[in-house]
Amino acid sequence: MDSFSAALELLPRKYASALEPYAPYAPEELRLRVGRAPALLYEGREHRSAADKVEESDLKRILDKATGASLYNAAEAMRQGYYCTGALRIGICGKAVSGGIGFSGYSSLCIRLAHDCRGVCRETADKLMREGCPNTLIVSPPGGGKTTALRDLIRQLADGGVRVGVVDERGELSGGIFELGRCSDVISGLDKLSGALLLLRSMSPQIVAVDEISAPEDLRAIREISGCGVGILATVHARDEEDLRRRPAYQSLMKSGVFEQLLFIRQKNGIRSYEMRECP
Repeated sequence: MDSFSAALELLPRKYASALEPYAPYAPEELRLRVGRAPALLYEGREHRSAADKVEESDLKRILDKATGASLYNAAEAMRQGYYCTGALRIGICGKAVSGGIGFSGYSSLCIRLAHDCRGVCRETADKLMREGCPNTLIVSPPGGGKTTALRDLIRQLADGGVRVGVVDERGELSGGIFELGRCSDVISGLDKLSGALLLLRSMSPQIVAVDEISAPEDLRAIREISGCGVGILATVHARDEEDLRRRPAYQSLMKSGVFEQLLFIRQKNGIRSYEMRECP
């Protein structure tokens, strides 16, 4: 089942029926906001559907189904503002409970649909292999296609004979439906540092791949991996190199020389382009 079909399975039938005809547009996100009709993101912008307006009870039913009727048990994962199930990442907005331990009410959901865009990074993968797989950081704004690019790079390198250890922290890279190449080894359900150390001890990877460096502990994981003599593939949220360097947490990382290449993903009129640049 593809991610769009999986998303429709979570929705009440009245919405799923109205959104099914949009499948050929390959939507990247479904947006459900209380009091408004569901919207779909494709071709670089949101498109409102003709479905009924969303009610809060609909959002609760969707989350209940996504979590296997265990909203309480999912509270720890949801306190960061999202919940992952298979190839879907569900962003959550509403009234947060004091202390950031969940939500007492819901106002909107963003269901991000993972796509298996095979070959989008073939040229980049070929370049990396020719150059001995230098440490590479994939950079784009939120929703810019970082995870899709990372997934394809992992597969291209792993199918080319490179042993890639994948820390799939939230299960988004493989999603239970995506194949990550013949020489990949995937561990999920662990934070980046714990997962990377386990892979290094048990699977002797040539490259360790991680998605979304954001927290201080993620930066520590990158430093630990780089000190073990293996390559690194990682992603980060930023508009461009200037935006990346403005953030104190990343300044030290960039100055340390861990990353040798930056892969920027740019989007115009819904079309993505990829630009590889050496770290200055």
